[in-house]
Amino acid sequence: MQSWIIYGLIAAVFFALNTVIYKAAQQKGNFSPYYGLLMFGIGTMIVLGIFFLFKPSFEFEWKSSGMAIIAGAVWAIGMIMVAIAISQKADVARLAPIYNINTILAVLMGIIFLKEIPDASQMLRVIGGAVLIVIGAILVSI
Repeated sequence: MQSWIIYGLIAAVFFALNTVIYKAAQQKGNFSPYYGLLMFGIGTMIVLGIFFLFKPSFEFEWKSSGMAIIAGAVWAIGMIMVAIAISQKADVARLAPIYNINTILAVLMGIIFLKEIPDASQMLRVIGGAVLIVIGAILVSI
């Protein structure tokens, strides 16, 4: 198995755990989604700071750094929407499949904007996986 697949699976576990922990925090503290995300951001900065101490890498370049900042801002807007949904008592079991439609959107955007067109042998798997994601999101939202 290629290492990037392992990293992807580890990320999936941590993203799932993140949503469950955030919902538990919101239930226990009953804080606003904005305050919750501020605390979320502080946690993010602490982990990144520790990681940076042990694996320093500072290669600043305006174009890529600017795009990374925009990506972070876009991600933050998505997280605000998730936090608001959770504060409105959304069930994580129903909310997560809906916002994870991002997978199909990322696949489509990768194909369109990044020209990452799967070869013929992968096309059926990519389309099949995307269709299953959409079906799952529809099933949990009805």
